[in-house]
Amino acid sequence: MAFSEVIKTRRTIRQYEQKAIPYKELEDCVDAARLAPSARNIQPLEYVIVDSHEMRKDMFSCMGFGGGVTNLSGKEPVAYVVILVNKDLKGPWAAYDCGLAIENLCLAAWEKGIGSCILARINRDKIRQILKIPEKYEIDIVVTLGYPAEKSVAYDAEGAMDYHRDEKGVLHIPKRPLSKITHRNGF
Repeated sequence: MAFSEVIKTRRTIRQYEQKAIPYKELEDCVDAARLAPSARNIQPLEYVIVDSHEMRKDMFSCMGFGGGVTNLSGKEPVAYVVILVNKDLKGPWAAYDCGLAIENLCLAAWEKGIGSCILARINRDKIRQILKIPEKYEIDIVVTLGYPAEKSVAYDAEGAMDYHRDEKGVLHIPKRPLSKITHRNGF
């Protein structure tokens, strides 16, 4: 898939096929995250890949999914990547580093046909306990991964930006039109 298509078609996926992702594919996604720009090249981020069946069940209980999903039974994530910030290396721009790394990870996954969902509403204390994460790390975000068991599409819209599912279960994501958010040579 051309890179522009990867960008245009990647959407949040919350429902996944129960098919394992090869570890090498997960590692490639984290490598893409690792190669993202880092302010002053401090590189404060580290990653925990969770793909064991038992640990996935524990991790799932820590996630707060949105998108109108009330029941993911049988469609849970098959892998998680926990993005950590090493407090010893954390600078004032660590949040930007996280955003850049997460986007690289999600785009790399989508290029492989792997869906992703970026979650900030998570139980960090429980995740720390499950994964035995030392206190010197902040748990920033969790990215869930899996082969899509749903379809999500974007479309240009004005007015309300609420996403919705149609009668076929397709998730529709409104986006503000480019012409409404782009200003040339000033406002």
